[in-house]
Amino acid sequence: MYLNQVYFGSGAYGVESAARLYFGKPVKNLTLSECALIAGMPKAPSRYSPLVDKDLSLKRRNIVLRQMLATGIITASQYDTASRDPFPEPDGRHPAIKAPYFIEFVKKQLETTIGASLLYKGGLTVYTTLSYSLQMVAETALSNGLNALQQRMNHRTISCPDPQGALLALNVDTGEMLAMSGGKNFFKTPFNRAVSARRQPGSAFKPIIFAHAVERGFTQSTMLLDAPVVFKGGKNGSDWQPENFSHTYQGEIPLRTALALSENIPAVRLIEKLGITSVVKFAHSLGIQSTLSPNLSLALGTSEVSLLELTAAYSVFPNRGKWIQPFAVTEVVDHHGRIIWQIKPESHIAMSRGGAAVMVNMLEAVIREGTGKKAGIIHRPVAGKTGTTNRYRDALFIGFSPAVAAGVWVGNDDHSTLGKGETGASAALPIWIEFMQKTLEPGVCHYFDIPDDTVKISINSRTGQRSFDHSTNSADALFIKGSEPGC
Repeated sequence: MYLNQVYFGSGAYGVESAARLYFGKPVKNLTLSECALIAGMPKAPSRYSPLVDKDLSLKRRNIVLRQMLATGIITASQYDTASRDPFPEPDGRHPAIKAPYFIEFVKKQLETTIGASLLYKGGLTVYTTLSYSLQMVAETALSNGLNALQQRMNHRTISCPDPQGALLALNVDTGEMLAMSGGKNFFKTPFNRAVSARRQPGSAFKPIIFAHAVERGFTQSTMLLDAPVVFKGGKNGSDWQPENFSHTYQGEIPLRTALALSENIPAVRLIEKLGITSVVKFAHSLGIQSTLSPNLSLALGTSEVSLLELTAAYSVFPNRGKWIQPFAVTEVVDHHGRIIWQIKPESHIAMSRGGAAVMVNMLEAVIREGTGKKAGIIHRPVAGKTGTTNRYRDALFIGFSPAVAAGVWVGNDDHSTLGKGETGASAALPIWIEFMQKTLEPGVCHYFDIPDDTVKISINSRTGQRSFDHSTNSADALFIKGSEPGC
């Protein structure tokens, strides 16, 4: 039973799966050398997988063979032959395992839910939420984006490990996980960065703060001061002086513009006005379960979260203010056709329908007027936000159409820099664009919700006042009726 369930690396559970993955044959047809290689793997399957480190795997195999020789299980002649046997060159077998990060995620969840014994021995049928067509798009988009980034890094002669990334897509209305890619290559690094990694989101956290402000009565025209500021009680008792990414300041600017341009100072001033504890509580209502440090730097995304949490939180905006727990399995059926487990996803109203619609409009402005302008090539309703952390360690773009929310993270596992200029807009957004372009159905156009209690008017994006001249600074902004700027 142990040998039929234990992990053998690179996504293989049980000796039969390992035999087919590594050698393309059933376990009963393995040679002595092949048996010894698989037998040596359970000690550290992620290290000893021949698809990860062939030399280390062969060394481990030979340890097993020496033990077999020492105990008289095999002869010296058999040992000599088997220990010289090379590992066969890869022939493309392992890519046949579809959506490996997603499948591994499902297995771990079901081991907890129904137990490993029933899962692997019960003859079950598992129905999942995966859209394999979108999964292929996600894997291709992530691979293309990471390869392009690697080329830029090589051109700049940046010495660092291969950049990693993750992409997660959710059905906005239901919470179903449609696609999941947790890294560049599961067979080399099975760690799932889409759900298990905790990284700083940078400015991708700002929409949560701005959404709370909208719920508290702030409007897109509310003015925020963008000017140097110093806060007492920083790290080690020193003062803390946040800065804008551009190191420039614009004076008073509307809430809408502050988010679209991702200015740091207005965000910090905003979280100070709202109260940090209040913002943390609101973030938890949006499904953020990670610990959030109760300090002003939270406005700059310094508390680590998962890509899954953040993408689900953004889904609240196009879903009319409703949060739904993301899920990957709909039901499990036994060999008699009886349903033994079925999903009952948690959900709750996290913010008002009108407030959610205002946030969608503000995040549309990020693409029309701000840091996400590259996504303007998608001629459909889309919205989202960039995120970049200090020293370009993390690059993110989280966004959505009316039907699909998708999050992209790019970074190095050792938290080293991606290189100067590798922001969310340059490193993560191109991946998101490629994915989203292929998720939108040709000839079908869905639109974001505009509730009856809202009104859209033209405002000046610099002053926040109503605009009548349709100048370059004019922008269509959504307001809760009665809160729009007057004539």
